[in-house]
Amino acid sequence: MKRLIYFSIIILAAVATGCTKTKYLEYSDTARVQLNDTATINSTFFYKAANVLRDTVYIQVNTIGDISNKEREVKLIQVTEPGILNPAIAGVHYVPMDDAALKPMMVVKRNEVNAMIPVVLLRDPSLKTNSFRLRLELVGNDQFGLGEKQSRSRVVVFSDRLERFFSWRTDSGVSPAFSRFGKYSTRKHQFMYDFLKVKIDEVWYQALAATGALDNYKNILKEGLAAFNSDPVNIANGTAPMRETTVAGSPLVTFP
Repeated sequence: MKRLIYFSIIILAAVATGCTKTKYLEYSDTARVQLNDTATINSTFFYKAANVLRDTVYIQVNTIGDISNKEREVKLIQVTEPGILNPAIAGVHYVPMDDAALKPMMVVKRNEVNAMIPVVLLRDPSLKTNSFRLRLELVGNDQFGLGEKQSRSRVVVFSDRLERFFSWRTDSGVSPAFSRFGKYSTRKHQFMYDFLKVKIDEVWYQALAATGALDNYKNILKEGLAAFNSDPVNIANGTAPMRETTVAGSPLVTFP
């Protein structure tokens, strides 16, 4: 029994040493880069003036390994997603990531450990009727290898209409706005915007959360929706009760 315990300790020590060595080789043999966050970015031109034809969202990349006293290029490319509806088209919906004008900004500056990489979105007329999806992925180059596999790509969904914001990104408990305002629909979002006459976005949500006003606003919106649905004019023209879409029988817009 003592011999068995002895050999078990030796084996565990060898495994531990092997794991340490593998990790060292993975992260210390070369400079690497990976994304700081992989959550979907939602963006919209909806709130911007009609003459604003470009917008920029930023993707943060982090380096692994020693810093450098030289500027280092980061390579981010579009990834084709088979079967995805409305994939973004380079030159139509966004500026290609290899565009010469972007090259000076696709870098980690000297003595820095991270960088904000710009993704320039274009206000094509098609964004009025559809949301487009752009998946970007890090690619290794002579400056950087790649970090964790699960931290190499990120999706941007954008349009010129109302879009989900981060705190309402899903219809589940992982999205805090869902517990306050319920299931998302563009019609509900539009009602909130029309009724409150303010941008209903992440900045708005976080401001209410910080001041403890979320429940108050939820109740105000519930009362506003009830007033809309009971208005004889809205009932007569068929807009009340408010539904999530114009399709007959679609779910009613409600607040929890």
